[in-house]
Amino acid sequence: MVLCEDGECSVCLLPYSRTDRVPRVLHCRHTFCQLCLETMSQAQSGLLTVGCPLCRRVTGVGRGLGLQEALWVDSKLWEQIPEEEDAEAKEEEEEEEEEEEEEDELKAEAEEERTESKQESSLRAECASSRSARTKLKLPGFFRKFSLTKQHQERIVPCSNVEVKSWRRLSTEETV
Repeated sequence: MVLCEDGECSVCLLPYSRTDRVPRVLHCRHTFCQLCLETMSQAQSGLLTVGCPLCRRVTGVGRGLGLQEALWVDSKLWEQIPEEEDAEAKEEEEEEEEEEEEEDELKAEAEEERTESKQESSLRAECASSRSARTKLKLPGFFRKFSLTKQHQERIVPCSNVEVKSWRRLSTEETV
């Protein structure tokens, strides 16, 4: 592994940034980006440890602390990171995300149209098969006077001599 101190991480070989690839210094004084350090970190017996990929010295992080709180930012490299490039990189990332979102939306719409057309064709097939298999039932005249759409409604007549105090289910002995 080559030691890159000219503005890029020697693990991922990507340039440091002020947002996600912040240059952090291990106890052995080697610097790596925060994302690589998070990837290399391990939790051992309640402590967070990071082994240096260059010298293999282990840096321990105190209990309850993360890498951001425990490791210093390399100030020399931090000053070399241009702020304008970070803004441009953010804009490029946002544009890429927007394009990906648009593509996802188009894919979702196309999938939705496909499922709708499949459902419509299956419904048409079901209707055609059910029409041929369905036979019409003829009801006797007695049942024709009952309407399936209308429900019987009870009417309460004022001043009637019936008073309902409570409802309860009758046992079989009481009904006989």
